[in-house]
Amino acid sequence: MNGFAPYDPDSSRRPAESALSVRPAVATDLAACAELIVTRTGGPGEARREMLLDDLERADRYVAVACAGSEVVGYGGVFRHEFVPEHPAAPTGHYLVGLIVAPAWRRYGIGELLTLERMRWTAERAEEIYCFANIANGATLDLHERLGFSEVTRDFTFPKAPMAPGAGVLLKALLSR
Repeated sequence: MNGFAPYDPDSSRRPAESALSVRPAVATDLAACAELIVTRTGGPGEARREMLLDDLERADRYVAVACAGSEVVGYGGVFRHEFVPEHPAAPTGHYLVGLIVAPAWRRYGIGELLTLERMRWTAERAEEIYCFANIANGATLDLHERLGFSEVTRDFTFPKAPMAPGAGVLLKALLSR
């Protein structure tokens, strides 16, 4: 088990719900976002919520949520990383992180909507964007390829990322300003 949801690239996308929306997160969304994280990674929800609250307060970070009506059904973030010598394959730049969609809401295009929103936010600040993923996460790799990302390297580690060396891939896309 690799920790990722089953992925069938040949299955068709479900029709989008008319009540789906994507927007910047606000403090009242963070408990739901934290629960999404906990379903994927475990750990205490309150600690995850505090981390997200810190993200909302920083100008170099962005958290977007997808909602079905008033229910948060997905989230994703962006943060600016500065190069550190211990991780030479991780260049300075904006990184997409934490894309998680509630299991009942997968295959509605929510991951794509959240990624496009985060790319839009980043395009106002930078000319390129990075993403790293586990090489076993076919859904994420296919999504980012469709959105213009290309592989930079598989010889990649990232500070505090829970991936063993050789398990991750660094992707990059150019943004229009």
